[in-house]
Amino acid sequence: MARVTLIRHGKAETSKLGVQDFDRPLISRGQINASAVGAFLATHRMLPQLVLVSPSARTRETYEFIKPHWPDEIAVQFVDQLYEASASTLLQAIIDYGGDFSDIAVIGHNPSLVVLLNHMVGDGHAEQNLGYFPTCCMADIGFVAPKIRDLISDGGRLLSIKRARDL
Repeated sequence: MARVTLIRHGKAETSKLGVQDFDRPLISRGQINASAVGAFLATHRMLPQLVLVSPSARTRETYEFIKPHWPDEIAVQFVDQLYEASASTLLQAIIDYGGDFSDIAVIGHNPSLVVLLNHMVGDGHAEQNLGYFPTCCMADIGFVAPKIRDLISDGGRLLSIKRARDL
């Protein structure tokens, strides 16, 4: 089964005059939550083979706090088009970069993550509020496909969703 884990970046500083959105760093809560996400995924053996990371400061920093909990052999790609991406651009990057892998994770931004999540799993999850995807939220989606390149984009099944406050 192919798996895609969507992870929203940790809580970042609010916008400030003179600081570009791209350059906003994590606040301490965002750092703590990102570390908790990394530990949770490792503890529950939900590790990806490849991580795709938006190049913004807050997504890079989220990855840096997740990474110490994971083995060194997990590949990482910083992908420019993940910043301010549409859900369709995000999906295309997942397929392009993740093609031969069976398990990948994406550290990115809303609204593309939440829109893609809802597209991938459809509306069969009324018990979950899939419109609420706060910072450091992660969703694990499984597909009946051996590799990422073989997945049907709207054929996913929500395996789990965790919000930082639940960890």
